Amino acid sequence: MTIYPQTFAVIGASEGALGLAVELRLAGRRVIVSHGSLDDQTSEELSVIQDINVDCQVESFVGGRQQVSVQGIETTNSLAVAAREADVIVLMTPQTTYENITRELLRSLRDDHLVLLCPGGLGGPLLISRLAAEAGIQNLLVAQTASMPIGARRTGKDKLTVVSKKNVLPVGVFPARRTRELLDRLKIDFPQLKPTMNVLECGLASAAPGLHPIPMIMNAAKIEADGPYVYDAYDITPTIANVIEALDEERQQILRAIGAEVMTISQLLEESYGTQGDNFYDIVHGVQAYRQVKSPPHLDYRYLTEDVPTQIVPAVLLATKLGVETPLLAATVAFANAMHRRDYWKTGWNLEKLGLSDHSPDSILTFLLKGQD
Repeated sequence: MTIYPQTFAVIGASEGALGLAVELRLAGRRVIVSHGSLDDQTSEELSVIQDINVDCQVESFVGGRQQVSVQGIETTNSLAVAAREADVIVLMTPQTTYENITRELLRSLRDDHLVLLCPGGLGGPLLISRLAAEAGIQNLLVAQTASMPIGARRTGKDKLTVVSKKNVLPVGVFPARRTRELLDRLKIDFPQLKPTMNVLECGLASAAPGLHPIPMIMNAAKIEADGPYVYDAYDITPTIANVIEALDEERQQILRAIGAEVMTISQLLEESYGTQGDNFYDIVHGVQAYRQVKSPPHLDYRYLTEDVPTQIVPAVLLATKLGVETPLLAATVAFANAMHRRDYWKTGWNLEKLGLSDHSPDSILTFLLKGQD
């Protein structure tokens, strides 16, 4: 298999990262997987993907439903090597690591690189672009998706099962004036991309702030006592669904304040998975990819430790600048702070990190469109 029109560096060792690496390799791309500062366990986990057995249960995946041995994925413990060889760099590590990983990559980044964050939290491309510009890389094209493209599960040392693929994947580009360039470069390998107005609209087009923290907080006693256990749909009950929909209304108000397209969390799930239902509770329980999966093993888990500082904290701070009240989103941060004895307001993505602190509400959209001064 030799096609290689583009070389992809997939940075991350999660199941979703491996699923994307497999699909790109099946499409004939050169794929290099890396995870900076590898420990021995992660190195061993990555080494087996050079020849990995894949059980794909998704028709829209490259090659359709199949059982196949995928060979030729390269691995390296050097982020610099992966970046130098790549045309497209896909970051799929926890969002809280994006800043440190970008600092490691700076000496290898080029103006002709495309950096894609999968996903990008709320404003991830702004963070990456600011760090690159400070290092003299002024024309880096940075984009984010609203969520992970592929859902996959490790079922053995050298076995991966692909269980889902988003039908539609919102993407935001910084600066937004380069959106067509991004779509042209990725249209073959990411045909499901749906352009958004800018990276803030894309970051707010994610269902994760509703699906992840609230069920963890409201099921905290069960997770702490029994986790991990097998559940459906994040263990969302009708009452938890009510809270999620109320919190989601605050997300929608922020979208309205920036003049973006507004979709409810139910509509986001319908678009991504094709699931139908009379209400949010029915829709979330109808998503096949959410059935019979493991719950968080403990409360110090990424649904809080990652989503709160990189999605909810910047959402509340942005809302405050825009004059939008977000009591439930702010309460989510407060609960996470108390549960973890941390201050996510201090460690999370604030507006200064995202390069938005000096902008007025009126100038934010112009900055998102045109980019750095």
